[in-house]
Amino acid sequence: MNRIIFISTNKELSVMAQAVAEELGLTVEFYEGWLEQASKIIETLNGPPIDILMSRGGTAKFLAEKFSMPVIPVNTGPYEILAALNEARQYCRRIAITSYSDQYIGLSLMEKVLDISITEVIITDLKTLERRIASLASENYCIVGGGASVAYAQKVGLPSVFLKTNRATLQSAFLEADRLASLRREETRKSRRLEAILDATYDGIIAVDAHGEIEIFNKSAEKTLNIRATEVIGKNIAEIVPNSRLDHILQTGQSEEGELQDTGNTRILTNRVPVRYGSKIVGAVASFMESSKVVQAEHKIRKELTAQSQFKAKATFSDIIGVSKTLEIKKKIAKNFAQSYLSIMLYGASGTGKELFAQSIHNASERAKNPFVAINCGALPHTLLESELFGYEEGAFTGARRKGKHGLFELAHGGTIFLDEIDALPIEMQTRLLRVLQEREVLRIGGESIIPINIRVIAASNRSAEDLLEKNIIREDLFYRLNVLWIELPTLADRREDIKHLCEHFLPAENKHQLRPIVAKILPYFEKYTWPGNIRELQNTIQRLAFFVDSFEPEEDVKDFLRLVAPNILRAVATSFEDDISQIRPQVKEFEHELIQKAVAEHKTLEQAAAHLGIGRSTLTRKLKKIRERRLPN
Repeated sequence: MNRIIFISTNKELSVMAQAVAEELGLTVEFYEGWLEQASKIIETLNGPPIDILMSRGGTAKFLAEKFSMPVIPVNTGPYEILAALNEARQYCRRIAITSYSDQYIGLSLMEKVLDISITEVIITDLKTLERRIASLASENYCIVGGGASVAYAQKVGLPSVFLKTNRATLQSAFLEADRLASLRREETRKSRRLEAILDATYDGIIAVDAHGEIEIFNKSAEKTLNIRATEVIGKNIAEIVPNSRLDHILQTGQSEEGELQDTGNTRILTNRVPVRYGSKIVGAVASFMESSKVVQAEHKIRKELTAQSQFKAKATFSDIIGVSKTLEIKKKIAKNFAQSYLSIMLYGASGTGKELFAQSIHNASERAKNPFVAINCGALPHTLLESELFGYEEGAFTGARRKGKHGLFELAHGGTIFLDEIDALPIEMQTRLLRVLQEREVLRIGGESIIPINIRVIAASNRSAEDLLEKNIIREDLFYRLNVLWIELPTLADRREDIKHLCEHFLPAENKHQLRPIVAKILPYFEKYTWPGNIRELQNTIQRLAFFVDSFEPEEDVKDFLRLVAPNILRAVATSFEDDISQIRPQVKEFEHELIQKAVAEHKTLEQAAAHLGIGRSTLTRKLKKIRERRLPN
């Protein structure tokens, strides 16, 4: 609730003011006193902070000069002055009207209208007021003014008229006081919230005004710099932190971010920015943190991000690049499989994107928000594989963690587990995996309790299904448990039309425009190459190409550049071209023989036949001889 104090100079004003406040529904505290008396009343008040002071004329101005809280003056308008002067002329024609500091406007006009003489008495304190009124006693003046003026006039026997305030003026003053008090309280609340925020923040914060004087110095700044805020507020920043550079920010208006700064024995990482009001710089702010804490925070964030992203699938089907019909069919099948809960086997050569498909299937399924746990069965030693997959209890073996460890199947609960290179699992491990898939529960190494799990299994192998079974690489019962749904991923040689799009996708962003024309020249060789490493090999080649981009000369033969960057591709493609030519040559010769025999049969002489074929007669004769020799029996 707003606390409004009304200091009245007389009883009549108090009664009227209280009535007006009640009509407006305002809670106001009323006291009576003049000038210094009013000041003493305020100083003795206890309780909540005062929001607004209210009083009349001179007392209002006196209080405004004495106290820091806002003072709403209950001003006397021209109508009230005219009414008081009209009443006073009933006593005498010489009238003295008292005012505090400011002169009344329009008194000369009122003199003429009322046919009176008006003397304005400017007062500054009660003693001066009493002395001036006493000096007027011998001159038979009538006194017009506030409560103190009337009281002193009566004391020396002069007639007096109290300068009244009407209800409309009081009502307007009360409404303004209530509005201003509410605004002041809201500003106080905002200020307290800002202080709390500044003190709670992890960063040290120092703010200065346009002259470099410190306005804000929060608790973190106190701790970092070992300086108390109460000792520095209002002082110039150059005296407290000589190398703060905030004075430089005030001069240049340029921000400085991520700067290292030494303050005593402490190194801090600081940001400095100017505070602007329109185009004018009105201050500057520095926020900073000890560099050691920045390092600690970064380590903690990295650790948490690693933990959060370790079991997240990043890829979706939109990340599988290509326009070939073969690829579109495989993606469509995989999208349908994603809606199922059944196990999936992915077959494909190295580099065909088996994990990319596994992640995409997971992210297109109902399990997308749950973990995606991937493990390469061929990358872990067999001795560690069991503990990684199934976990272990405390003390299960020498070197075991004190609190044990969750297995990957447990961590995948509710989501998907991807077993890449499933064919690398030892037979004994396959037996245990089979039970997990059948029962959907795991038993940790050294454990006694069964842990139920809800997982979807996607397995992958770069061997064919027939190879896995015929060579007994995988148990038959485990194979059929995993091979419920299956997809054979195409090699890059089976989807050559995608090579162009994959090249574009793999081009580094920083020099993509420089690489595009080079790739366009090399693309025929890429499309002819068999890519035994598939997409992974293509990506590696593009990355290698980016390192040699400055060595490429537009006028040089593209073969010379390929010989530098990817000689294996050049050799393989050249061999392929030679094989094709060796296969074409016999067909060309056969066609040539047919043309020669037809020309000879259709013309009367060899000269005419040679002219038709566009060759000389001797050349035709020689070729006819070879044709006849070829037909002679051995």
